[in-house]
Amino acid sequence: MKSINLVLLLPVYGFALNSSLLSSVARVRTRPHSTISSSPINHRTSFLRSSEETKASDIDAVPEAEDETQNDETTASKRQMMGFALPALGIFLANPLLSNIDNSFVGKTVGTQGLAALGPATICTDQMLYLFTFLSRAATGLVSRAYGSKTEDHEKNEAAAEAGSAPLTVALVSGFVLTAVYALLTPKMLSALNVTPALRGPAASYIYWRGAISLAALAQSVCLSVMLATRDAITPLKIVGMAAVVNVFADYFACVWPLRLGCSGAAAATSFATLFSCGFMIKALKKKGILPKIRMPTKKELADLTEFTGPLLAITITRLIGFVSMQSKAMTLGVKHTAAYQMSINLVIFYLLFAEPLSQLSQTRLPALVDSNDTKGVLANLKSVLVLGGGTALTVGAIAGLSLFFGSSLFSSDLGVQALAKQASPAVFLTVLTAIFAVTVDGAMLASRDFGFMLTQGTLTMLLQLFLLKNWCSSISQVYATFTLRLGSYAAVSLLRVFSGFGPLGRVIRGKKKQGGAIV
Repeated sequence: MKSINLVLLLPVYGFALNSSLLSSVARVRTRPHSTISSSPINHRTSFLRSSEETKASDIDAVPEAEDETQNDETTASKRQMMGFALPALGIFLANPLLSNIDNSFVGKTVGTQGLAALGPATICTDQMLYLFTFLSRAATGLVSRAYGSKTEDHEKNEAAAEAGSAPLTVALVSGFVLTAVYALLTPKMLSALNVTPALRGPAASYIYWRGAISLAALAQSVCLSVMLATRDAITPLKIVGMAAVVNVFADYFACVWPLRLGCSGAAAATSFATLFSCGFMIKALKKKGILPKIRMPTKKELADLTEFTGPLLAITITRLIGFVSMQSKAMTLGVKHTAAYQMSINLVIFYLLFAEPLSQLSQTRLPALVDSNDTKGVLANLKSVLVLGGGTALTVGAIAGLSLFFGSSLFSSDLGVQALAKQASPAVFLTVLTAIFAVTVDGAMLASRDFGFMLTQGTLTMLLQLFLLKNWCSSISQVYATFTLRLGSYAAVSLLRVFSGFGPLGRVIRGKKKQGGAIV
């Protein structure tokens, strides 16, 4: 788990809701049992339907009753989405929120040098762990399809646990290997990044602490995906919330009083919170009967996992290269620029996570609709998610820009760093706006497994970004502009592909039928 700063959160989704829907969202937030998983879902329409509504909609002789029922179902579906999205939002905000807490404690107790040291340190930790997000995304896809293919609750739980076994086992093995890499190669990694010698000591101490619990970090990520794929966002939200509180108290203990350990103290606090969260996540999965077994995957399981992990790993690498290149370019601009970039990029990542619940909505709901060639269901879900994504992007983008402009003093006492951060605030607004909408679109593309297109488009936009970073950028704002252009072009081309009838999602929308078990 990683950084946090309790700022300006949940009003974001209110833009799309009328007063009655807002009141229902409030009830969802105060009643943990009001989740998607508490009600049956008709994958043909993706709406909650009572038996009376089902009968009414099947009576062709009463079109008025059918239209009224469909309107009620549309409202119910949006409420379902919000009932899932709001708790999931809290979950996905935890990591960047914890990072901003680390930044704040280090910036205030160590100063500009410590804040700058977190830049290369987070490249080697957070962005290295990001490389393994293909495992959690694969777990979401595999478990979601397995869970949705059954009708009885016990069958659903058994299928979910079975489908999550291979991703969890691979995550544990990968975490063990990653810990060994950190233990042996941290100095070489910092040297390869051309980190200033004065920053290597605090950066290395941060990496060693975070690297020691890589196994728990990856396992926690897969366990979280298993829960979300079974449409339970409340349980992991409670666990992540408790871990966040633990992290804050541990940061104070390790960085302020009685210990003043600087970067290593912040890393130790985050590592402890990660272990805390992972333990409770495993306990919750066991209690629900969906804890995957740790065992050697079968050939079929490895084949199914590879179908996801191969393309997703390649896609993740292209995105990671872009993030690392942005950080590396910022580091060439000077220590103050590096500190200002570190402050702003964590805010960008924090606010970008407002899109993850919308991405998860597509990944947990669209696969069954695509597999059944349900044109109406796909269109209804896609439209709802894109509308929510567009409004969220505009609102959260504005909040992100304002947060950086007015809140830079919370992270650094250096007036020069604060000034650089304020200069970058308009670019941060555009970056967050574009990124949130692009992540929303990306969820639909992942759900339809359009990996070939995603990899091709991702590679092309990555090359464009690398060219601009090398030949054009001379400020933090320009670094962010390359990211905005990359994600904006990806989202635009993806939507053009879908609504032109190409790719798995586009073919379903155009109503093309399956032949031989595949959509053509």
